Amino acid sequence: MISNMHLHSRFSDGMSWPEEIVLEAARLGLDLVALTDHDTMAGVSRFVRACESRGLTAIPACEIDVYESQIDYKSELLAYFPNFDAENWALQTRELLRRSLQKRRARLEFFVDSAKELYPDKELSFQDLFKDKTGFDFDEALANEISWSKVDFFLYLKARRCVDPDMNYKAFKKRFFANGLMKKYKLEKPDVASVVQAVHADNGFVVIPHIGHRWDDDSALMYKETEKLRLLLGWFRRAGIDGVELYWYNSEFKSARINGLVREIAKPQGFFFSYGSDCHGPGSGKHTIMKFKGNFDGFPGRKSRS
Repeated sequence: MISNMHLHSRFSDGMSWPEEIVLEAARLGLDLVALTDHDTMAGVSRFVRACESRGLTAIPACEIDVYESQIDYKSELLAYFPNFDAENWALQTRELLRRSLQKRRARLEFFVDSAKELYPDKELSFQDLFKDKTGFDFDEALANEISWSKVDFFLYLKARRCVDPDMNYKAFKKRFFANGLMKKYKLEKPDVASVVQAVHADNGFVVIPHIGHRWDDDSALMYKETEKLRLLLGWFRRAGIDGVELYWYNSEFKSARINGLVREIAKPQGFFFSYGSDCHGPGSGKHTIMKFKGNFDGFPGRKSRS
């Protein structure tokens, strides 16, 4: 099935609602898609219903932010739940996400309060940011389901003319966070073992996304450090990771180079492969749903985990 299994909506840092993503996916001829919002699956039910209405296969999923001190891994893991039960599914994973969402909201409210000190002439508030992001009046229940990010904070300050409208997110992070303009806030994240335990308990699969980011997407460096890649993948496999994502690295050539190496190293270690473009939608700078897709072989068979 022609798939793109790494897509983001407004429930995290994407620019489109789930139904809009499905409409675009259908128009592009995709067969199988997954909504992988950061630390939330609040949009999954809407996404699944929209896929059903257009004859697409949807895999309930999410992308979980992690920090693993053993290998200094500051990135994410993808979680997929092909055995979807609308009444009772992914309970342990959703509990893990609930805690992460609470921390994300607390961080964003902290940032907004800090921004009030920087811009006392602006009427800034979390409720106002919510309306700016969603287009809706403030709704406490929805606010608790959205995975609030630094991108939301950046776009809000832009919308309120607190920063140069031509500033990009990279420059914003450097000025406001790296250079200390904003007060620091450490976001606690689960480790790999915690994610694997929860996802596997829910009979899901854990996949490493965009592993080339570890080498700044430098294909030449990855080939030079093939043994480091082999050892890193071996560590993940021993930790219970099931698959590796083949990814869109911003060009056909680079994607083919990196994905070819990843496939060569990961396949003998027992990983399966997913396909994802990490699309964040129109206007995000990562509108990549049409850039990358693959013929997904399906999830491997295994005994149910208790």
